[in-house]
Amino acid sequence: MATDVITLIPGEIIECILENPNITFLDIIRFSMSCKHLYRTVKSNNKLWKVKYFQRWPLLKEYYEENNVELKVFNWLNEIQISIEIRRNLMHQLSLMSSKHYKREELSNSELKYLDPLFRPEQGAHQLSYYFLVDELINLINRPIIDTNLTYRYYAFIILRYLRQNYLTEEWQRFIHFPPNKQILEKGATIVAQWSQPERHVSYSYICSLLDDIANQTKNLLYERHPTHSIFSLPVEELLTWKYRNIDDNQWSTLETRQIMEALCEVLFQKLGFYGNSEMYYSSENSFIDRVLERKHGIPMTLAIIFESIARRLGVRCEPVSFPSHFLLRWKEKYNVPDPESIESFYIDVLNGGQFLTKKNCPRIGGISRCPIAKYNVHNPATAVEVVTRMAYNLDIAARQHIHLNGRATRIRSALELNYMMQPHDTTTILHLGRFYMLHQMDVSELVIMLQNVQKDLETREEVSLIQPMLQMFQKSHRSEEEIQPKRRTSKVKYAVGLIMTHKVDDNLCVITGWNTSCQPPVNWHQIEDSENLDQPFYNAFVDDGSSRYIPQEYLLLSTRPRMVNHYQIGHYFRYFKGTHYVPNEETSKEYPEDKEALENILKNYLN
Repeated sequence: MATDVITLIPGEIIECILENPNITFLDIIRFSMSCKHLYRTVKSNNKLWKVKYFQRWPLLKEYYEENNVELKVFNWLNEIQISIEIRRNLMHQLSLMSSKHYKREELSNSELKYLDPLFRPEQGAHQLSYYFLVDELINLINRPIIDTNLTYRYYAFIILRYLRQNYLTEEWQRFIHFPPNKQILEKGATIVAQWSQPERHVSYSYICSLLDDIANQTKNLLYERHPTHSIFSLPVEELLTWKYRNIDDNQWSTLETRQIMEALCEVLFQKLGFYGNSEMYYSSENSFIDRVLERKHGIPMTLAIIFESIARRLGVRCEPVSFPSHFLLRWKEKYNVPDPESIESFYIDVLNGGQFLTKKNCPRIGGISRCPIAKYNVHNPATAVEVVTRMAYNLDIAARQHIHLNGRATRIRSALELNYMMQPHDTTTILHLGRFYMLHQMDVSELVIMLQNVQKDLETREEVSLIQPMLQMFQKSHRSEEEIQPKRRTSKVKYAVGLIMTHKVDDNLCVITGWNTSCQPPVNWHQIEDSENLDQPFYNAFVDDGSSRYIPQEYLLLSTRPRMVNHYQIGHYFRYFKGTHYVPNEETSKEYPEDKEALENILKNYLN
């Protein structure tokens, strides 16, 4: 009887009910199985399945909308089935990562090539697999840690970084092969932000929307002050063209151009409060265009990119000029003239509220002894590729100077690989990246091949001859994956893997990830603590300050207030946090097979 009543409900009402975000795919399938009528009603409702698809994977919506012509989907239920299968394959690969790579701290890109069929269309993947996988991995990483498989989370970040870097390498190649008028600064800055923050969803359309909003606010202020400005009689289509390409001159008279510049400076620096963060100049986040647009402070280069991008949308040309110790924007009243040096240059100092500088009023900037524009009009504007390459160089410096230990190696690697992606033939870049790879026992074969190609250039042949033998020697001695050798406890070993401890000397919280019955420090272990007694157990530990230490037993105490330890590699060894301790993953349990029972006994005695 109840079933009969349900069949009388119009399909539109059923659709409306099932579109509720709390109703899952499984709920709908179970509902549709109650009778043939509902099965046919639900299965054939393409609109319903489209709504449910984007409820489950909201980040994919913009990719489908941006590629609507190429990605016409006629069967959204089929799209869901494909996506679920992609997710199943992803989770299968995640489940194998720890067993494959447990003995490695840093994974080489060559070791992850087997993942390519998951996301590369030329290897059989769905055309949007990359975006789907990124969405899934970001969701996994951002889940509450208390409910998350930490080992999956740890390797999810590694896969995500690999996917991002593969995709963005191709994006960069497309960017540098655009004609110069289509190499717009915000696009290059977005690539840098996406590369450096793989776990964040930073889309180009999002960056554009933030810039568009500031441009619209500037137009609104301009209308209040100068309602007869020519920009208000221009077709919207023409304004849109400036958003997507560089302009070769100002589109207005000198007076109207100045009116736009004044309005932009007032909106950007006074109303919205953007400012240059000189105290944290080498903080990585001050370089990322998404973070600067959200937080309204950053380094001069990123502020200049934002200023230029908005000015261009309003028909004003600004040129980036890269000085050795400062970065400014140059503006002229006219550009396309027979004698460019006859036109006065104004330099916009975005670090100081958009102040206009000339040779006459240029102060000493950033502590340098001479005015950076002393040579006045002779400085050539920097190309978009040069600006973005300098951003990457700044990130390398920022990563090295970053005082926080947690994730420092990951930040340095990301910056080095970004520089290599942009300058693959630069021998200094290859040397720095090669040193990092060797330090972390990573594959250097790609760098060796690149050096062989670079060696053909006579100018760099001498430099290559110094670097190449070092990399080749390391390549020959590079160790393969080690097998897990179980360790047996002795009566001397007081603690167990997974216990949360307090360091007696500095009171830092830490978690034990391994141990030796005497001092036998692992290769490349970060900090080995001194002790006169080397014939005592030593513990590998992740410390709450982000460091990794090798600590003698005499320096450790069970923590009276255990909590999560803040260390980016925690998932390498552990699956879950259980309040009083961490639960080792399968590989860690194989290496320390007796520690589970020991941990339980220690906690039982301690808590009682």
